[in-house]
Amino acid sequence: MDAERIRGWLTAPFGFTTVPVTTLAVVLYALLFSLVSRSDQLYDVPKDTSGLNVDRAYFDLHQITARPHPYLSHANDDVRTYLLSQLKPIVAEHEHVHLSDDLLSNASWVIRGYGVYFEGTNILVKIDGTDSSLSRPDSKPTGVLFSAHYDSVSTGPGATDDGMGIVTLLELVRYLSNPKHRPRRTAVFLFNNGEEDGLNGAYVYWKHPWSNLTSSFINLEGAASGGRPLLFRSTSLAPTRAFLSSAIRHLQADVVTGDAFKRGVIKSHTDYEVYALGLKGKAEPMAGLDVAFYKNRAYYHTTRDSVPGVGYGQGRKALWAMMEVARGAGVALLNVDETSDDNGQSGVYFDLLRSKLVLFSLHSLFVTNVIFLVIGPLTTFVLLVVLRFGTKKPSEERAAEQHATSGTWVRTKEVLRVLIAWSRFWVALILGVAAQIGVVAGYLSVNPYVVHAHPFLVLMTFLSLSFLVIAFPIQLLQRLLPSPPSSQKLAMLLEHYVFTWILLIAATVQVNKNQIGGGYWITAWNICAWLALSVAFIEGSVRARRMGDAGNKAAFDMTVDDVHDESNDTGRRFVSGVLYEVPEDPHHPIDEQEHSDTQGEIVETEPTEITPLMHQSRGVASADAVHAKYDEFGWWILQLLVGVPITALLLFQLELLQLQAMMNTLVDGSSPLIVYGALSVLSMFIFIPLAPFAHKLHYGLTLVASVLLVLGLVFSWTALPFTLDKPFKVFVQQQVEVDLPPYDSLSTPLAVNAGNAEMSVIFQQNSSNRVVRAVTSLTGLHGYVDRHIVRDMPSSWGKDVQCHEDTLVRPGLYECLWESELLPWPGGNETEGPHAQWIDVKTTRLNDTSAMIYVKGTNTRGCRLYFDKPISYYKIRRSDEEDAPQVSGTDGQFLPGYEMPAEGVKEVRLWTRTWERGFSVEFGWNGTENDSSSAHMQGRAACEWAEYASGSAGGSTPVARSGLIPALEEVKAFLPLWALPTKLTDGLVEVWTKFSI
Repeated sequence: MDAERIRGWLTAPFGFTTVPVTTLAVVLYALLFSLVSRSDQLYDVPKDTSGLNVDRAYFDLHQITARPHPYLSHANDDVRTYLLSQLKPIVAEHEHVHLSDDLLSNASWVIRGYGVYFEGTNILVKIDGTDSSLSRPDSKPTGVLFSAHYDSVSTGPGATDDGMGIVTLLELVRYLSNPKHRPRRTAVFLFNNGEEDGLNGAYVYWKHPWSNLTSSFINLEGAASGGRPLLFRSTSLAPTRAFLSSAIRHLQADVVTGDAFKRGVIKSHTDYEVYALGLKGKAEPMAGLDVAFYKNRAYYHTTRDSVPGVGYGQGRKALWAMMEVARGAGVALLNVDETSDDNGQSGVYFDLLRSKLVLFSLHSLFVTNVIFLVIGPLTTFVLLVVLRFGTKKPSEERAAEQHATSGTWVRTKEVLRVLIAWSRFWVALILGVAAQIGVVAGYLSVNPYVVHAHPFLVLMTFLSLSFLVIAFPIQLLQRLLPSPPSSQKLAMLLEHYVFTWILLIAATVQVNKNQIGGGYWITAWNICAWLALSVAFIEGSVRARRMGDAGNKAAFDMTVDDVHDESNDTGRRFVSGVLYEVPEDPHHPIDEQEHSDTQGEIVETEPTEITPLMHQSRGVASADAVHAKYDEFGWWILQLLVGVPITALLLFQLELLQLQAMMNTLVDGSSPLIVYGALSVLSMFIFIPLAPFAHKLHYGLTLVASVLLVLGLVFSWTALPFTLDKPFKVFVQQQVEVDLPPYDSLSTPLAVNAGNAEMSVIFQQNSSNRVVRAVTSLTGLHGYVDRHIVRDMPSSWGKDVQCHEDTLVRPGLYECLWESELLPWPGGNETEGPHAQWIDVKTTRLNDTSAMIYVKGTNTRGCRLYFDKPISYYKIRRSDEEDAPQVSGTDGQFLPGYEMPAEGVKEVRLWTRTWERGFSVEFGWNGTENDSSSAHMQGRAACEWAEYASGSAGGSTPVARSGLIPALEEVKAFLPLWALPTKLTDGLVEVWTKFSI
């Protein structure tokens, strides 16, 4: 008995019974969830940073982010001055380092339906490479561009967008300037300006001669606030290999984010797209990487995108994470032997536990998918046939079963049991999809924005639901219509494989049709499912051969009248014609008795039509054999380890990335359906590989999942969606219409060279402005901005507040407007008051379908022109005098590939590097000489302002503190604590006037 007891103890953990299966499943999932969650945290800055000075970069970050510094602010000039003060000593110390203070590059282009003219203020540093053969004048460019932007938005100091990127470049310049670290290839560092207003600094990079030196790039960005930077996207396979560098100990990358950009799910823009497109006919597209912060987007473009906003004790960690990735990938690109782009092959990449990068080509993924779409079903069919014929029942047993099921009801019942047994996976899947749809619909109708502030509560709810909808139906059907556990497992492994094969077809179509590699996890899932099924087939074949006739029925037997029920304490089993009683042993638990050789009592039953004619002499041997054919030891462990961990790991990593990247995008106008739908699908996919083993999981897990689901729904459906820690966003702008007085006089005719003809231009003169009305605009989520935000603004009380859906600037959000007496002031030398000189506009006609307009704003360097109908061309005429529209020639030629489209544009954005310099713009439109209506042009001329008292305090010049926007200050003062203001567009104030030509 002692030997039998020891044998029972030793074999019990390997039996396909409730306790071992539940234990291994719980340990496996708990381990995976904890490993992924732990790897998602920031790591401490190491003591040895290998030549990078984190403390110095952290100090630089404080200097740069002391206050907001958009392009339209004098603080922007302060940041530029600081950067030059840090770079000039480095350049002076090393002959191979060169500085370009670019105040010459001007350009025009058309993008996304509007025209742009921009005067750049970029700073560039070039570090010559040591390999002269790579920089010959007649050779192709091989240099590497490092890019970040030093401007911020007007409503935030920009610690992560893009302060950390800028100080990382600054530190890399110091690092690579050291002769010990000097690279083989030439490095060009671009500290660009104007990114927040339309990627302007990146576009004018093409006008700089050093743009001819670079063929690859790394762009450092910030699309959120803090955390670990993510490889957002990659142009191709070759530059992505840089992330394989051993110098990068911690990384995060997933091709899914790049696919999201391709499919338009992510709508934001970065400098990456400018470099990746190149210039048509002039500059080849560059191969490169987009690295950006993505967590905690609730602080993005707000006052909390600051050093403290990154998190207590997290600033240095986040900065080091960016520096480590930029240095590791950058040095790899600078010193690689070959820069071949593998003919532009797209890459598929993802990380494992934020420490190792898996990388292969998209073509390899496609080939792998095709192979397993073919090989998988063929091998499965072969193994299925082998197992089927290897376990074919003896003729007398088949005859007995046919005789036993000759009745109509009995036969019908058996058919139904077989169908249900072979469809349990699909039943659970259909019920699960229905339940998921119901819960997603519940979130959308009850509390659609709760994921913004309580993401992990929502995640727990979906994970609990997903386990429940997979496990409960399978367990219930097994209880009502029991079938042999190992046979049921084999059936669901087969169905599980078929399901992944269907998914693999869809993923392969996406790879081939849309170049989408984000379905790599489907490939891994299908391979794992195929391997687990193959192991199950081998197991069935081995058991059948080992046990002979006794094991014939085990693999596909779904119709056993009664099988051992682990909850049945008597241990009764029914074998055709024999009732086999297992004796109760107080020293042996039922599970142990199942795997022992303990003899049972054979009880003859009453003869029936299926009772054998011969005396039932098989007795104990028959009972033991029938018992053994449904038991298995160890095989299920291999199947579980092959089928579950890899898939669950990849999916949970992806789900955590999706949650943290999208949970705060709802306040920007993203659809809640996308966020909750993705959580629902990924959560369910995580537990689907467990389905073949679900009928052996303990009911206690189902009970725990049910409790967590109920608690999750109750708390998440009643919780406040916006909190002090995860605030709501309010997009702010004030529009001021001014009326220009009657023309005082006409200027002296000026000679203008328009094409090949010289003509006289007479500008109509305007002087001071009269404010017609000032309109405050607040934009945000419907039901919040209109009901909770606007009513707290004193200037809106008693006013006619108009609210409507925003279809132009922020689609998906709600805009509320009202006229306000809170008038802004441009600052500068202008006298404060309602008649301040905001804008100067002068117009003249050149011919029937062309004209010229001169626009200048006080204490600003950004203006816009809005036309009632499309213009067919525009040219920027140079002003020879600062305060007069003397024009001589054109400036800012169009970039190749960005010329005026045939349909024209109705908006032109103008940017100058010099404060209060005007723009002389020649433009034309389509029309005919005899059509008087086509000869008429109307529109609006506007200028933008982004400086305000609280954001300019501490600036280096008095003028930087003189701009006032009382409407913004009101919003900041009276917003609820759970909300923060952010800019609607480039200017916090836009002052405009009408013109007619």
